[in-house]
Amino acid sequence: MWNILKAFDKVPDALPVLSTDEEALLVRAREVLRQTFGYDAFRGGQEAVILSLLKQRDTLAIMPTGQGKSLCYQVPSLMLPGLTLVISPLIALMKDQVDSLKKINYPAAVINSQTALGEQERIFLELTHRRLKLLFVAPERLQNERFISEMRRVEVSLVAVDEAHCISEWGYDFRPSYQKIADGISKLSPAARPATLALTATATTEVLRDIKGYLALQNPYFHTGGFERDNLSLSVFAVENKRQKLLNILQGVSGASVVYTMSRKMAEDTAFFLRSQGMTAAYYHAGLSDTARSEIQEKFFANDYRAICATNAFGMGINKADVRTVVHLDLPETLEAYYQEAGRAGRDGVKSFAVMLYAKSDIDKRRYMIENSYPAREDVEHVFKALASLATRANEVIIEKEKLLVMLVANRKDNFGAVKLDAAIGVLKRYGLASELFEAEENESLKVLVPREELETWIKSVEAASQAAHRAVLERLLRSFGGECFVNRVGFSLGVFAAKAGLKADDVLRVFQAWLAAGLAEFASEKTISLALPMPQLDSKKLPVDWKFLDLRKKVISEKFGEVLRYIRHTGCRRNYVLDYFGESHYTEHCGLCDACTGRHARKML
Repeated sequence: MWNILKAFDKVPDALPVLSTDEEALLVRAREVLRQTFGYDAFRGGQEAVILSLLKQRDTLAIMPTGQGKSLCYQVPSLMLPGLTLVISPLIALMKDQVDSLKKINYPAAVINSQTALGEQERIFLELTHRRLKLLFVAPERLQNERFISEMRRVEVSLVAVDEAHCISEWGYDFRPSYQKIADGISKLSPAARPATLALTATATTEVLRDIKGYLALQNPYFHTGGFERDNLSLSVFAVENKRQKLLNILQGVSGASVVYTMSRKMAEDTAFFLRSQGMTAAYYHAGLSDTARSEIQEKFFANDYRAICATNAFGMGINKADVRTVVHLDLPETLEAYYQEAGRAGRDGVKSFAVMLYAKSDIDKRRYMIENSYPAREDVEHVFKALASLATRANEVIIEKEKLLVMLVANRKDNFGAVKLDAAIGVLKRYGLASELFEAEENESLKVLVPREELETWIKSVEAASQAAHRAVLERLLRSFGGECFVNRVGFSLGVFAAKAGLKADDVLRVFQAWLAAGLAEFASEKTISLALPMPQLDSKKLPVDWKFLDLRKKVISEKFGEVLRYIRHTGCRRNYVLDYFGESHYTEHCGLCDACTGRHARKML
């Protein structure tokens, strides 16, 4: 771990022998743990991290999956005088945590894009009266002027930044908004800087250096829980029939399993395959409604499902300790992402298995995704030029994604797919050249802008062949959301909504797009591009974009995927390879568990 510690100018000191005051703090913390959470003792490095925070010291903690990161801020929050602000990247994860905390009467709340204005007002009132101890927000919320204004009336004792690796361009899940966190905190708490806790499950030296720098951590206490999992067997198999190999694994190892795939469709297809083989399986991805995802999680915890086939949307905050196998049916983009997901197996300390299955075509597929997820300069310029040609007088662009793709392919020799288009639009958003007209956290979201009577009158004016679909959609909206959709934006899954309305998804989509075009509703969808272009008149060849940075980002991800390829082709101990990658150097020559050490891999190299 010495290599990781060198990410800091000075190796952080270990906590000294406890003073009487420090021991008293820990006694109180243990009491909070027992009374509030029902646990008798802390695990691993939780005590050291908690004590550091209670002393108001900045802290950076690497705690691999299963080591209880959330307790490190939940316990101090109840002991510190003010509020603990938790910054998290996923709405679903924040909601799950708040729901769980409320069940034990923990005073916590969440504010995100789905929080109605009335609910936000109630939360701000509770904050003013010190009735809440934890507030979850996404990093983007720290750039919201209304939020900053309200929070200046609140004493913030601690800021916990979850998934802190997102702050680094060298990380595997980079989010530019994370780099603005320190600036946002300084605005909402200008008089007194709160202590900051940075949490991550995996981090390399470069990532740690960025976390410390961008969060402006001051003389932070550093804790690492270590990356070794002595109960976790790592294996890689090069096979052509991955489904059959998956079936063999699940038949050979009893207990719960998580199967990771690259796409939603593959998650669904894999679940259907396992069901056809007599196994209880469900699929899980961001395309499902909140209700459906919650139901699947609960059934998985209750062992009603043997396997969950999922995209990487599943796992963060999922505290099921007895998962026996984690199987990857697609190659991950980085070793960091892989090891975090693999680490969801065997959190109870019982021997468990993390298996990666791949075919040669998977290597080509991942390379294609990397190539198209980091578009070239000419691709971004091409997209901006096309969008600018479509901009209205109000500098808005609303067009079906498929129609825009047709435009982009015209007069070009190469293809221009949806992945590249989304990535190019992402670049434009990052540099302020485009922004979403309507923020949608679900796959689809809608807000009706006119009174119900006016909408019904308009429906009567459309051609007779379409009226039945419009009426069915309106009726389903009223059944699902009542009058809420006329006041606030509501989120939903198009497929689920269409099924309940008794219509095809494409028919429902056409209805919403017609309402959008007529100015009757705000509608956002994965299949619809809805953007504001503040400067459509710009020359596409002179966009204010840091092209060198984008090239560097692509190079970093390509190199990280190269590390994945070296890992799958490695013939020595896999545990040692992973520990070397994360900078640990103290381990035995052989783990005795992985496919290499046990001779199970016997596979042809691809």
